Amino acid sequence: MKRKHDNKSSPHSHGISRREFLKIAAASLLAGCTPSLQPEATPTATPRPTDTPKPTPVTDIRRPDIIRTYPEVASKVVHARHASAWDGEQLAPGAIRQMLDSAITELTGIDRAGEAWAALFAPDERIAIKVNTINSSSYWTHVPVAMVVAKCLQDVGVPPGQIVIFDRYTIEMEDAGFPINKGLPGVRCHGTDLSYTTDWTVMDTEVGLSDVLLGCDALINVPLLKQHGISGITFAMKNHYGTFDKPEYFHGGRIGRGIAEINGLRPIKDRTRLIVGDALAVVRRGWHSAVTADSILMSFDPVAHDTVGLQLYCDVMAAKGDDPGRATDQANTWLEESANLGLGTSNLENIDLVEVRVG
Repeated sequence: MKRKHDNKSSPHSHGISRREFLKIAAASLLAGCTPSLQPEATPTATPRPTDTPKPTPVTDIRRPDIIRTYPEVASKVVHARHASAWDGEQLAPGAIRQMLDSAITELTGIDRAGEAWAALFAPDERIAIKVNTINSSSYWTHVPVAMVVAKCLQDVGVPPGQIVIFDRYTIEMEDAGFPINKGLPGVRCHGTDLSYTTDWTVMDTEVGLSDVLLGCDALINVPLLKQHGISGITFAMKNHYGTFDKPEYFHGGRIGRGIAEINGLRPIKDRTRLIVGDALAVVRRGWHSAVTADSILMSFDPVAHDTVGLQLYCDVMAAKGDDPGRATDQANTWLEESANLGLGTSNLENIDLVEVRVG
């Protein structure tokens, strides 16, 4: 089901100026946080051992009552678009904030954005933001998206020191333009850097999960929409190939079941509080060219989120004259596996798709 809303004049959406954004970046991330939006070729990443203390694992995971998905209700996916998301070759942080706030009010049904964020995240929680900065790509989760998400959390009382933006390796995040902060005051920003705890099995393989993930109460998954030669696309669910220690074991014929089982692991499934899909660029084959776009997706259901993401990817590719059929076939394998494991729904009849235009 698809619904449309026009929030051009919404009193619940508020933006921040570029100057204000840069002040936020400098204050919260402390490391010259002006986003690097013009990607350069990245060198091969050399893993660096962690030099940050191992976080205390969180075992008491809460799930706010406001999070409801199929089969209790149709899983809602909000597709927010902003005509001025890009200011020339740079993203407009104020537009990103408007998109996030409009999306979260639609997703939760709470009229005021601040109240919606507060309904999901408490000031005493440690919150991790998982991004995608893999070194073999020239495009990554856009730095301003992750930074504005962190600002939304701070605005509802989450101390910056309890927020961490992470991926596999610090060096990859640094190359992608993220301002690294491992221990200074402010929002943390660093990689897992080989710090894993091994206590789980996926298919027939013992795996370790990121200690950054295990040390958080809640996870916000912020992937970038990209083509993938084996899985069709990589978006929210495939983004967790950067959350455990053996992603190379789950490609080829194992990728469909692998993606599903990884996302079904309790520490990932239980901690995932929100998904913010970055579709402000859609990366084409080879990961070194992209189509500039104007969208974010937001959902509680990773399967529904990626089902809509696949549709968005196919629409963008078809508009460029590319045949998305192979990607669709590949992605449907793990989407169906994930639905069968009860991780969400891939059936469009069970998805409430809300289209929102802002600005």
